[in-house]
Amino acid sequence: MKNQMIDLLLDRRSVREFTTQLVDDEALKLIIECGMYAPNSRNKQNWHFSVITNPVIIEEINRLTVAGMDRLGIKHDVDYHIFYHAPAVIILSSVIEGFSELNCGCAVENMAIAAKSLGLDSCIVGQTRFMYHQADPVDINRLVKIPEGYEHDIAICFGYRKGDNPEPKPRKEGIVDYIK
Repeated sequence: MKNQMIDLLLDRRSVREFTTQLVDDEALKLIIECGMYAPNSRNKQNWHFSVITNPVIIEEINRLTVAGMDRLGIKHDVDYHIFYHAPAVIILSSVIEGFSELNCGCAVENMAIAAKSLGLDSCIVGQTRFMYHQADPVDINRLVKIPEGYEHDIAICFGYRKGDNPEPKPRKEGIVDYIK
């Protein structure tokens, strides 16, 4: 069965090499809107989207995160960049209650799919939580404009990939049971 949406979902990959081409503001606004329309528990919409295209701020988040990883003894390549030099980053935060992390997970996936549909690629990044092991959380929240009472959940970076779409990794066998 041929289905354009299914094809898009199966073609989306986590891309880890981006060009320097900037992401258009209109594309970012549409991607964010798709995130805001994600399903969320009891329709609370208790999330916040910090959209970062300032390369100085992106580099500072990278520096803080890598320093936090070092502090925790997490191994990485010497030239590791948590956003793979993508030109746009969105950090999702939420009021931590109930299903807020799941809600942000739904939003970030909607944004990844929306980006793919617009010819952009993305990578969902969980490592940004390590920046809180390096610096004062209040200073970090101020840097990335996380509102008071909200906490960091996850990040996603966007851009135009270098090269071909990565091949899919093999899927695990034996992870589905049907109960009829």
